[in-house]
Amino acid sequence: MNNHSLKVSSRIAVLDVGMYIFRYVSDTSAPKNSSLSLHQAPIGKGAVDFFPASGITRNTLTAPGDCIIVRIKGAQASVLITEYHPEGESAAIQLRIDQINTSPAGPKPGTTQKANAPQPVRLKLHGHIETRGDIVVENGWLGAPNTLLRLEGFSVDWKDQPQDVSLAYLCRSGKNSEPQIALAGQFVGTRRQAKPITSVAFALTGQRAAHYELSGQAVFGGQPPLAVAADKELSGPNGTEQLVALRLVITPRAAQVSPPASPWSDTETTQIFRNS
Repeated sequence: MNNHSLKVSSRIAVLDVGMYIFRYVSDTSAPKNSSLSLHQAPIGKGAVDFFPASGITRNTLTAPGDCIIVRIKGAQASVLITEYHPEGESAAIQLRIDQINTSPAGPKPGTTQKANAPQPVRLKLHGHIETRGDIVVENGWLGAPNTLLRLEGFSVDWKDQPQDVSLAYLCRSGKNSEPQIALAGQFVGTRRQAKPITSVAFALTGQRAAHYELSGQAVFGGQPPLAVAADKELSGPNGTEQLVALRLVITPRAAQVSPPASPWSDTETTQIFRNS
């Protein structure tokens, strides 16, 4: 394919401060050779950080399932969305943008759980642990908090996961290294490479994310447990301590008011400018 055979179209999404996930949605009419790239646009005073999933380069989505987490900091900012279509392909890429729920998880201090409180969902954690190999646990600790055995990689399966909500997570294998990002069911980290995980982060995403609460703990070697909270990257005090144990809990909220389906449809959050 050469540049002269490309059709290029662009639009700008103006977003408020927060975390968003940009996802190439699977579709029966998805174009086969088209791609979509993300860059900061010069509208708004905020800063934009991009955290692409594993295998994605230059912030470019090329196939259904590809995703990039975008963080807007400081003030409202904008993202330039550019589509590239080769000659003969005109179908638009199905891009979905969801704001990641960053509301505090768990009960407020001083409150108690009622007897009929919603029960946590079933989470199955798969991990590769130093000297122990591949381990699977359900609704419990993956790894041993009181040891120094590396938890080198993991995935989280959400049993009976409802539509329009998912768990997103990332990890780094070294201070200031590029993050690996995944959605529920996908593996991050390594196996049998003796590489530590030095930081992790978790968040709920999707239209119904606000209907669930995310909590849990992560333990880095020789350190007390750290509480899992949305939009919070966890690491040891030096940023080099290795992850040894992980526990996650997702609990349905008793009653919720539905949030906007997507920033695309919330005019208070997002403005779209097109230039085709």
